[in-house]
Amino acid sequence: MSDSIGTVDNFLGCSRRGVTAHIPDIKAMMDKTKRNQGIYGQDKFIYDKETDTYVCPAGVRLKRRSFHESKQSINYSASRKDCSKCQLRPQCTRNKSSRSINRHLRQEELDQMRSLAGTSASKRDLKTRQHLMERSFARSKRYGFDRSRWRGLWRVQIQEYVTAAIQNIQALIRHGKSPHKEAISVKTTDRVRTLVYTYCNLLINLNISLLFGKSMGRPATVMICY
Repeated sequence: MSDSIGTVDNFLGCSRRGVTAHIPDIKAMMDKTKRNQGIYGQDKFIYDKETDTYVCPAGVRLKRRSFHESKQSINYSASRKDCSKCQLRPQCTRNKSSRSINRHLRQEELDQMRSLAGTSASKRDLKTRQHLMERSFARSKRYGFDRSRWRGLWRVQIQEYVTAAIQNIQALIRHGKSPHKEAISVKTTDRVRTLVYTYCNLLINLNISLLFGKSMGRPATVMICY
C-alpha cells in the first residue's frame, strides 16, 4: 500500500463521509524518521483551548503567530528568548529560532481519525489488505490498471469490472477443482488457458465499443463470434 494515502485531506474526507479510515498515518511515520528522532513530538505539547496556546514540556506557552490558508492550519511558536535559555531545547527543536507547531482548524476531528487508524483493528485490516488486495493490484498492472485508460467515472468502472473479470477467470484456472481433473492432459489445459487469455484480451478490446456506444448516446452493440 502506498504510504502517501494517510494525508490530512484523506483523513478529514473520510470523517466527513462517516468512514473509519484504516490507513497508515504519514505523520506517525514521519515522527519515526531519523530526522525527528530524539525530538519531542506534538503529543508532548498540551493545547489550552481557553487561551488558544500550547504549553511545552518546560511550561512555556507557544502563542498563535500566523494562519496558512492553503493548509487550513494555524502556526504556534514560542519566543526565541524562551527557547534559547531552555534546558530542554536539544530534545525539543533543532530550529535556530524556536519551536513551532501547526494546528489544523479541524484538529480535534483529525486527532480522532488518527487514533482510530492506530488501533489493533486498523493494523489487522492493513495486514489483510496487504496480502489480499496489494497482490491483486500488482497483477492487474499487466492489463494497464495502474492508470485510467479513459476519462470519466463510469468509463473507469468499466475498466475495473473487466480487469476483475480477467483476474477471476485466471483464479478459476489456477484453483478450480474438477472430478475429472486428473484425466485432463497438460496439452488440453494449455489449450484452455490460451482460450481464456484470448477471451480476456477480447474483453479489454470490447471496452472501446462499449465506451463509443455510450459516448454517442446510444447502446453499444457487441458481437462475439465463436
